[in-house]
Parts: sequence; C-alpha cells; structure tokens
Amino acid sequence: MIPLRQRLLGGGQAVGIFVQAPHPVVAEVLDGLGPDLVCLDQEHAPMGPEAIHALVGGAMLAGLPAIVRVAAGTAHHVAAALDAGAVGVLVPRVESGTEAADVVRFARYPPVGARGVGPARATGYGRRIGDAVARAGDETLVGVQVETRRGVERLDEILAVEGVDLVFVGPGDLAASLGLDGGLADARLRPVVEEILDRIAAAGRASGIFAAEPAAGAEWLARGAGLVLLGSDLGFLATGVEQAWQLLNELRASA
Repeated sequence: MIPLRQRLLGGGQAVGIFVQAPHPVVAEVLDGLGPDLVCLDQEHAPMGPEAIHALVGGAMLAGLPAIVRVAAGTAHHVAAALDAGAVGVLVPRVESGTEAADVVRFARYPPVGARGVGPARATGYGRRIGDAVARAGDETLVGVQVETRRGVERLDEILAVEGVDLVFVGPGDLAASLGLDGGLADARLRPVVEEILDRIAAAGRASGIFAAEPAAGAEWLARGAGLVLLGSDLGFLATGVEQAWQLLNELRASA
C-alpha cells in the first residue's frame, strides 16, 4: 500500500473520518466500512497521550492509517502523536509561516528538524531506529490547518515553508473567524474556500478539507481536494440513532 503522504503528494485522494470516542474499538468497527484512514481528534475530544497511544495501536491492528489532529502545535503534542505510530499530524489554527516552520521542525528528524529519536512504537521501541528515521522523511505527513482570517491573510508565507505537505481547510472555524453567521451553509464561504484550494494547488502542496456530510465531501473531491475528512464517529452515531428512532416512531404511529 502506498503511504498516505506519498499518495497525497502524488496527486491521489483519500477520505477519512474524525474519531472522537477515546476507545480503540472504533477503528476496529470502521475497518472495511470505507474510510481510507482515521484522524484522531485530540483538539476537540478528551484524548491525552495514553489515549492517543491506544487509539493509534487500535487503528494499526485494524489496518487503518491514523493521523492525529493534535491539541496544539507544540513539540510535546507533535512528538507524542508521531512516537505513538501515527503516520502524520494535523496542527490546528496555524496562522503564520513561523508557526508552520515550527510544526515542521517538531515533526521532522534531524537534520531537517529537531524531533527526538526515542524508544517508542514508531521506532519499534528502539529496535528499528535506523529504519524508522530513514523512512520518516518519505512517510510522515505534516499537515497544518488554515481556519482563521489571519491564516488566510498569511497563506502565502505558510505555503512557502518547506516541509509542509498538507494544508487543510477548517470551514466551520473559518466561517466564524470571517464573521459569516450562516456557518457552513453561508453562501459567502464557498468562494473563499475555493480560492484557498486553488492557492494550495498552485504551491504544489496537498489540500484537505472537512465535510460535514457526504454531498459536501463529493463536491470537494470533485473540486480537487486531496484529503476529505467526512464527519466523525460520534456524529454518525448521533445521526444513526436519531434516524432509527424517527423511523421507529413513524412505524409505531402507522401500526
């Protein structure tokens, strides 16, 4: 299987799902249902380093690549996710070239970056350090999120940072930051997002975006987005239960 980073940088596409439930069984359930990967959402879910370690392990057992949307773009958060065996990181709310350069430095081994080399899962607990370091440059996906007005204003300097593989659009936060009170449904949001995607493509980076529902996911894939993260495990759980109860009540009412 082609590593996710190489797949995206080669112009391929992938569709994943955010995982917010801090239990490794989620990846086991998702295995074979369609997602190409899972994105563990440490930013908006109760996931410490122990949970991330367990969830990445569960994804590996299920055969699903795992990336981590870290809680913050610190050296600690980035290193912990990658040491746990994640194939990449996604750092939220990046707003400058300096911040993007820090992410690259934290995610890349020397001499490109300053990531520490330790006896974690990523290195076979110290038994395969040389191989892990050699492969990391080609296989570790470094992604940053652009989801604020300031991030859009400084997009060119973010795109100019060597080592940033993926620029991911967070449309919900972007709409809020731009003062678009219609949220994801605001008609003024789409042209902004399309311009961002065009600028990412022109810079030779992979692009990504969140889609709240399948129709939006299909539209962004057709528009050329490389990575689409479609909904979340808890969102699909809530939708499935709501639809089942609605149908049940309709059937009882018609009986």
